[in-house]
Amino acid sequence: MFELHKKRELSDNLGNSFTFFKTYGKHFFKIFFVVNGGFLLFFGAFIYLFLKVNFDSVRDANVNNDPFNALLSYFNNNEAVLISMIAVFAVAIIVLSLFNYAYPVLYLKLIGEKNSNDFTINEIMTSFRQSIWKLIKFTIGCVFIIMPLLLITLIVLIFLCFIIVGIPLIMISIPAFFSFLNFSFYAYITDDKRFFESLNHAYHLVKEDFWNTIGATFIMMMILQLIQVSITFFFYFVGISIFIASQIGASGFNNVEPFEPSPLIIIFITAIVLFIMVLSSVFNNILIINQGMIYYSLEAKNRSLNTEIDLIGDSNE
Repeated sequence: MFELHKKRELSDNLGNSFTFFKTYGKHFFKIFFVVNGGFLLFFGAFIYLFLKVNFDSVRDANVNNDPFNALLSYFNNNEAVLISMIAVFAVAIIVLSLFNYAYPVLYLKLIGEKNSNDFTINEIMTSFRQSIWKLIKFTIGCVFIIMPLLLITLIVLIFLCFIIVGIPLIMISIPAFFSFLNFSFYAYITDDKRFFESLNHAYHLVKEDFWNTIGATFIMMMILQLIQVSITFFFYFVGISIFIASQIGASGFNNVEPFEPSPLIIIFITAIVLFIMVLSSVFNNILIINQGMIYYSLEAKNRSLNTEIDLIGDSNE
């Protein structure tokens, strides 16, 4: 049985993240893909139409030798439809982003309450709906309070890189900032703390076991980033190769014809964009689960310490 509330060392924080997916992965990703499925269909249709419009504009530009007016004419004739689609797309992106960021936190919260994954998608969605206002407030707080401070700090560290000392500092600061934000979010959603109270709590958690926290975070970030970059570049080069081959096959080397977008090319690019979106969300979920392992480990240490203090106080009485 997977134990969420327990003290962990650096290797345990990494190992338990993968143990979690070995134990609960099927149930975790089933809910993830059920919720994301409808959004992905919508995004796929939107991306396909967007690519088709742009490819058609390129084709018309090659025929008429007037690319700017061809594209401008299309936008003017379909202004209402385009604005509506962009608005719906923006709202869908915001809702999906909020869910995907909150989902691992809510999932671990329910596991902590039930000591198992014996819950349904309806319970996850109920928790999400109950937390939606808190998610919005946390996002606003991060954008207007935390992010400007982090950006200023990051700029200072980048300038320090020119005198070498900034390089190790930035390698330490990035995972530290990342853990700070995630611990704040966990405290805000899981323990129902206020915004500034959650920031203060996260600060003390990061400081409590600093090297263990940033070490596990840095290693997990590097592993997932290397895998994601490798997969992304693979499909990027495959896509370019298919595109070039299709154009050569369609027009030949010595026969220059206007660019004609192939539906298969558009479908392939759409599928790749959706795949990269899903891959990014999955890796982000894995990373946030890893942050959850560290968070619950630090919370377990605090609870154990508080229990020992209470026992000492009781024995002295």
